[in-house]
Amino acid sequence: MKNLRGLIVPLVLPFVLAGCGASPEERAERARKAFETHDFRAAQVDIAAALEAKPGDAALIELQARNALALGDGIAAEAALSRLAEGQRPADFAQLMGEAALLRQMPDEALSAIGNDASPSAQRIRALAMLAKGDRATAEAAFAAGAQGASDARLLADYARFSLMGGDVAKARALADRAVKAAPDLIDTLLADAEVSVAQGKLAQALATYDRAAKDWPGNLAALAGKAAVLGDLGRTKDMEAVLASLAEVKGGGQVAYLQARAAAARGDWSTVRSVLQANEKALEGKDEATVLYAQALVALKQPEQARARLQPLLTRNPQSAMIRRELAKAQLAAGDARGAVETMRPFAEVQTADAEDLRLLARAAAASGDPEAAKLAEKAKYPSPQALAATLAQADTAMKQGNWGNAVAAYDRILAVTDGSNALVLNNMAYAQGQLGNSAKALDFAERALKAAPGNASVMDTLGWLLVESGKDKARGLKLLQDAAAKAPGNAAIRQHLDKARQG
Repeated sequence: MKNLRGLIVPLVLPFVLAGCGASPEERAERARKAFETHDFRAAQVDIAAALEAKPGDAALIELQARNALALGDGIAAEAALSRLAEGQRPADFAQLMGEAALLRQMPDEALSAIGNDASPSAQRIRALAMLAKGDRATAEAAFAAGAQGASDARLLADYARFSLMGGDVAKARALADRAVKAAPDLIDTLLADAEVSVAQGKLAQALATYDRAAKDWPGNLAALAGKAAVLGDLGRTKDMEAVLASLAEVKGGGQVAYLQARAAAARGDWSTVRSVLQANEKALEGKDEATVLYAQALVALKQPEQARARLQPLLTRNPQSAMIRRELAKAQLAAGDARGAVETMRPFAEVQTADAEDLRLLARAAAASGDPEAAKLAEKAKYPSPQALAATLAQADTAMKQGNWGNAVAAYDRILAVTDGSNALVLNNMAYAQGQLGNSAKALDFAERALKAAPGNASVMDTLGWLLVESGKDKARGLKLLQDAAAKAPGNAAIRQHLDKARQG
């Protein structure tokens, strides 16, 4: 059932709506308009009020059912649908009943509701029901059958997410693109498109899509949670916390809890990380990244033995995970098991592209355990291989292209830690990334160092000049640097844009 819940999500957040004194007809009309603009909680209030005066109104009952489905409330939807007499039922009644059954986590009921219906919308319900039953092969077949020559956006979007769960990003992208073409404004389409963009590393694009979804579908939990997650990936912790604040009263389960814990970790509040994850342990079961975060909190709070107990099974299942291996070694070291940390980290010693940080951790563990290779490992950690530096530079370059400023800063930090810190390109890019994260003081410091290393470089002059203008620290000097940069590179559109903005004040 866990996989099904990943595809069917509640759509909105609760809020209070005042609206007394309106007639039943006015309430009904207002409900229809709210439903059309995706304001489902507002619609729910007016539908309930209108039905008190017109309890047998079939159109209102149908609207109540559809609105309940949009809210992710399968119980209310099924109850409303059951009130419709045979001649009052809409053409898609069976599919609505199937949807309600899925939301109630009753896949067999969903299959019974749609019967032999082979339409794309029914195939979608069939696929999700089989997925809930753990039959991925039959789910795949149902998705594929429904997608053949069809343009059902909901099916295509869920098929894209299903493909993403299976690791087929290219197929997921193709399906998401078809969903976008069929119904670009549908919430299912927007969410699938954003999730695939995240998997492709196109975080700026994913953020824009989640932002649009959150605006067009007010209070949508999946859109807001997705937006918060991408903001966290981009290192924009303050913006992430602002989004999470809007979810403070929402029962978002493990998804929201994990994001709240991530935000707390970013500000070093490990007690909150532990308490949030502990309170939502059942909802987060099977989410490896949450287990790793929990272990990090336990190490920070001087409970390394508990952290080790959580991480060891993860490494056994995922021996190729550098992140899990690294965190387990830290827990082992903190618990006084230096020899165990060495054995955990030893594979890194043979990898030409091993990160310097991992090599330093291995060297520290080796020294603490009295390993005869400790001195050799420490020397290797001081001077990483050219392949390792190239790999880190590639990671930084990718992060810059994706707008993933947090990862870019982390990568450039690792490069600067093992070099003489005088590479103008690294310093300039670090300055830009720090500026994008809002760290003005750090950004200006790196930009000044970059200019000292390459005083005649137009891009370096542009970075420092724009930071001086944007931060307000020295607009006159910033304008002069931008003018000089534009003179050196007259064809550079980005420099020209910065100069024009600086001149406008």
